[in-house]
Amino acid sequence: MELKEEFKDRGLEKWNMEEAILHSLQEDLLVTDTTGKIVKVSQACGAQYGIDSERLIGRNVYDLEKEGVFRPAITPEVLKRKEKVTLVQTSRTGKKLLVTGIPVFHPTGEIVYVVSYSYDVTELIKIKEHLDEMEEEMARVKSELALLRDQTLRVNGLVAESTAMMQVLKAAKKVAEVDVTVLLLGESGVGKSAIARWIHKHSTRKDGPFIEVNCSAIPESLFEAEFFGYEGGAFTGAKSKGKPGFAELAHGGTLFLDEVGELPSLLQVKLLKFIQEQKFYRVGGRKPISVDIRLIAATNRDLEQAVKEKQFRQDLFFRLNVVPIHIPPLRERPEDVLALIRFFVDKYSRKHGRYRQVDEKVVQQLLDHPWKGNVRELENLIERLVVTSSSSIIKLEDLPENYRRPQTDPVLMGVEHMLAEHKPLPAILEEVEKQLLLKASQTCRTTVEMARVLGISQPSVVRKLKKYGIRK
Repeated sequence: MELKEEFKDRGLEKWNMEEAILHSLQEDLLVTDTTGKIVKVSQACGAQYGIDSERLIGRNVYDLEKEGVFRPAITPEVLKRKEKVTLVQTSRTGKKLLVTGIPVFHPTGEIVYVVSYSYDVTELIKIKEHLDEMEEEMARVKSELALLRDQTLRVNGLVAESTAMMQVLKAAKKVAEVDVTVLLLGESGVGKSAIARWIHKHSTRKDGPFIEVNCSAIPESLFEAEFFGYEGGAFTGAKSKGKPGFAELAHGGTLFLDEVGELPSLLQVKLLKFIQEQKFYRVGGRKPISVDIRLIAATNRDLEQAVKEKQFRQDLFFRLNVVPIHIPPLRERPEDVLALIRFFVDKYSRKHGRYRQVDEKVVQQLLDHPWKGNVRELENLIERLVVTSSSSIIKLEDLPENYRRPQTDPVLMGVEHMLAEHKPLPAILEEVEKQLLLKASQTCRTTVEMARVLGISQPSVVRKLKKYGIRK
């Protein structure tokens, strides 16, 4: 007995077997003819497009596409290619549908119908987008870690015993509390990087990245790619997945531009635009990237003079010079020299496993040195002495020749220098008194001991120390 006759015998002659099979499938099926007219749909299909399935019958996919019910229509693609086609379709409800269209051929070889089925992949696409974002974030973090591998945010090495440096830290503490641009000024080696890290460590961004960029160390031709990053294939030798730049790596943290005064004029323009807009394009990229950073710049140049000489843009100078902080050279803060000597001796004794102490004569020689290279020069010298000295006590003979001075009383040397400059007697006496107090503060433990050595009262010692800004 044929299947239809069996249904007829059971009183089911009005039942459409083909329709029942079509609707029993838990798939979103849609059949069109070669003109794009919909001839069959499953009951579940309409839900994808926010329209009743029965209302789709007889409609044309070209019209539905124009109305925005879905976009793009797959039927034209199947008719064009004459093969199975898969694409992502967007419905007017905002769903993302993975649609596959299959041509149905007549025995003559002509297409008579196009059958398509779809799956809602909205969540999958969102997950993929999220994974892509996570991959970019991981790439940024990896680059940041690689960049910071040899950089540390420990600021234990920031020694401030002098009044001048205490004023610098006082100013740094104030600006650390707010997201204001800071310009650090001072000679090379005075500790501008250390101050920048100190500001970051004491700011609300302390848990974010601290990215240091030496503007004088990057070739001009590579600066834009290094600073803003690049997309994959942007230039010969570029990584296939691209690379985030310093500006992108600093998102949520602090971007420190060291030696900013060395930037060529063309790069000054690009930096100014970035500071103003806080967004940029990667090299080879078309999508703007916005960042949230705190900017700190540093230079050993006189930027105001550079502006007058047309070597530095005035508008960029004003953008950077919001809160300037000048760090004095080491020769102007002798109180810090002794503290730094002790700190670096301890640091490098531990690092190299060679525990050393410094002879008092060596200390005096170092206190008298002009330190043209500032803290950096002192640190390098101390590490050298710790490594090369043959005994546990670093002696005069361990000092390099250019650091040895004739054993002349520094106070007398200062007097001779001031006499040569024809300074008045009161000024000379004040300077001598200051130097004697400074020397006594370095060798005596307490102000009582200083008073006994100098032959004055202890209150007089305290008053004079305060007068000359000497901390004890």
